[in-house]
Amino acid sequence: MTIASMFGLMTATIVSRDPARNMVNLDNKEVPGKMAAMKMDYELRGAKVGSLPPDGTAVEVTVHDQNGKYWVSDVKPKK
Repeated sequence: MTIASMFGLMTATIVSRDPARNMVNLDNKEVPGKMAAMKMDYELRGAKVGSLPPDGTAVEVTVHDQNGKYWVSDVKPKK
């Protein structure tokens, strides 16, 4: 059994989305000590990508990690 853990909060910009796979491409800022700034596809859990703010919107997300596989949840516009 593997355990998923909350990686932490991350600030990013929505670049694009893939509704068929419920994936979102984010251009994230560095998470010091955990993740470099990069563009990456993430599986979205807990919501459908169609419900997210428009592409180009700055957002804050919760990143989760399970054995090196990352996904995001709780995507909200950055205030």
